[in-house]
Amino acid sequence: MSKTRAYGADCILLAAFEAAYGTMPADGYTRLSFKETSLGAERPLGYDPLLGQGRDAQDPYYEAVKDEGEFGVPLDLRSLGFWLKGLFGAPATSGDAGTGFTHAFASGGSLPSLALEIGHPTLVTPKFFRHTGAKLGSLAFDMARSGPANATIAVIAQGETEAAATIDAAPAGFALRRFSQGSGSILVGGEPLANVVGGRLSFSNNLEPVETIRSDGLIDGVDETEATAEGSVEVRFGTDTTLTAAIAAENPVEMQYGFTIPGTDYALRFHLPRVFCPKKKQEIKGPGGIQAAYDWRAARDPVAGYLLRVTLINDVPSY
Repeated sequence: MSKTRAYGADCILLAAFEAAYGTMPADGYTRLSFKETSLGAERPLGYDPLLGQGRDAQDPYYEAVKDEGEFGVPLDLRSLGFWLKGLFGAPATSGDAGTGFTHAFASGGSLPSLALEIGHPTLVTPKFFRHTGAKLGSLAFDMARSGPANATIAVIAQGETEAAATIDAAPAGFALRRFSQGSGSILVGGEPLANVVGGRLSFSNNLEPVETIRSDGLIDGVDETEATAEGSVEVRFGTDTTLTAAIAAENPVEMQYGFTIPGTDYALRFHLPRVFCPKKKQEIKGPGGIQAAYDWRAARDPVAGYLLRVTLINDVPSY
């Protein structure tokens, strides 16, 4: 039934990788699940007052187009590989249908651009907002003992147009199967970190818009600069010296954040071979347990050849 007001429950998101930056593909789109989005184009008003025109304000002017925002997405078994390809580039894939497919995404490569369509198909007059030249800037997620596993992905696009019909009436899709916090783990040196109660991981491509002078107000492109990864682990103070010994020696540690699908070989792993942790004071804030959050920072490992590698094991043959 057609509606006169838009609801988030009715929205759809389609995405496809572009063959040329800023050129929207005519087909080949994939429908993706998302929790929320702030992606949208805006042209703020500027004001430059002139004298000799009296006391009343004069006309403002329009600034250049800015098309940026974020997507809240589930960390799920299948469609996350699409987002990871946008964040890291095409993966190295191995395996088969019998054993499962292993997709390895590594930081430091060149990034593809995407075309995105956010649609409101149930409106009386349907509206579809198309974004071209989109690049994925960062991914961040929290680790906890329970709850859903979700991530936030930042996007910078070239521009937005509106259409009355979807660009792809029969998009591909992924069967949804989500990872949960209850199946998560944080490893240090290949072993589970003792007494860990929470964590966070954030990866960024540190995108830089190419803001050239153009009559349409759009950017010329988006360049990736230094890739960085940082985060935190919150640990209860006790007898374990895994982190404190490394910090005292000023040595990096190997760290892995991961999730599994219980009863299967399917998994999602974020591997950081060279992580530095700061020394933290042990604050006592009452009679309860004592804990500290170690805000770590990762660096490229010259032996492994990467800063961050994400491995997704699932039943999808390719991305």
